[in-house]
Amino acid sequence: MPTLVDDFISHPDAAERHSIVINASRDRVWHALTHLGPQDIRLAKPLFAVRRLFSRSPSGQQKQDRPTFTPLSEDPMREIVLGTIGQWWRLGRAEHTPAIDDADDFRAFDRPGYAKGTFSFLLDDAGPGRIRLVTETRVLATSPDARRAFRRYWIFIRLGSGLIRRIILAAVRARS
Repeated sequence: MPTLVDDFISHPDAAERHSIVINASRDRVWHALTHLGPQDIRLAKPLFAVRRLFSRSPSGQQKQDRPTFTPLSEDPMREIVLGTIGQWWRLGRAEHTPAIDDADDFRAFDRPGYAKGTFSFLLDDAGPGRIRLVTETRVLATSPDARRAFRRYWIFIRLGSGLIRRIILAAVRARS
């Protein structure tokens, strides 16, 4: 069955998928997922701190180059897709990234030198009273140079990115 995330990035340059089975109803898992807050993912704070350390400008000032996620699509109780655009590999030296307000802005963005990323959650039945919660990250570069730069960056951050996703999955399970 096609998923909503396929509408945004069907052939990614990089992708990562994690899942967890939760012994709870679909309603409880969806509620836990959609009401997750920073207090629920405290274990990820050290990873964000490392990113902030490397994102300082040459003058030592902190620059905001962390992804900001925009809701792109939702099939309530089944799937939610968030999107972001950036130059995350530039660590504190990223150019200004235009804001995306919605799915149309995300799809239309094609400025060379950037990457578009989706972060999705899918709830699948895993038997009576059980839900498989799947999170998938997909990234598509807007130019060959951006693709090469992102792939080098991905080598270093992939493990941390995956750990953050697993922390989020565990937090949803704990709240369900």
